[in-house]
Amino acid sequence: MTPAPDAGPDAAEAWDDLLRAEFARAAHDVTPGPAPVEAVVREGRARRRRRTVALSFLAVLGVSAAVAAGTALTRDPHPAAGYAAPPVPATTATATATTAPATSAPATNGPDPSAPDPSAPDPSASDAPAVPSVPRTSATGAQVPAPVRTVAAGELVAAAPGWTVWLTDRGKHWKGGVDGLEQFRSVTDGNIDLTRPAVSHQSEGTFHSGLYYGTRDAGRVELVDARGRTTPATLLTLPGSPGWGVWYAVAPDETAAGVRLYDRAGRLLSELPAV
Repeated sequence: MTPAPDAGPDAAEAWDDLLRAEFARAAHDVTPGPAPVEAVVREGRARRRRRTVALSFLAVLGVSAAVAAGTALTRDPHPAAGYAAPPVPATTATATATTAPATSAPATNGPDPSAPDPSAPDPSASDAPAVPSVPRTSATGAQVPAPVRTVAAGELVAAAPGWTVWLTDRGKHWKGGVDGLEQFRSVTDGNIDLTRPAVSHQSEGTFHSGLYYGTRDAGRVELVDARGRTTPATLLTLPGSPGWGVWYAVAPDETAAGVRLYDRAGRLLSELPAV
């Protein structure tokens, strides 16, 4: 069926047409079978499973590598870890040890001693007792009493060992000393002028006391001896600011002393010289 070599180009083209016709006839006689849909689906699912497994495996490898790297970084000491720390001066170390708060936990398993006691009364509660005022300290180290203390009429005040003072509407009462006799200084007998600031002074050994009057702005009373030493006094008054009150103080010795009365702004109101 091969064309003769000398047939020429037309014979070759005719031969090609004949072959195409034969192939078309043969193809027409062939009946195609059904498409392998199920096989294709199975193959696709299998490939997808293999791809998922491979990706999961790669992800696990990545996480493992990251964990290993983090562990290595944690265990790897800092490049400067091998160098010794600079020496700390002894004074600095002592100050640090003194002022640094303790942060370690207690060694025992018992209750924390620093924890507040739930059974203890709350100091901020409204029914908590009033905290007594604490005397202030002056620059010379002497105790400076708090501002004027208000006491009830007839209330006994322990002014010093062996000495008791109390106030009534009539004036100053006190008792003590060697004889323990009760004494009285009136504010109603007309012997004092309640319109002008002034002080009175009774001295019995180292115990000194007296009246201050003529002002509702009394701030402090102090003893002053010949050497300039000052002893602050405690001031008492009755409710309602009657314009007078009582002062008392214990001197360091029996040296004669004068008395000075100041207002709350520190201005001198009255002075009695030492006798």
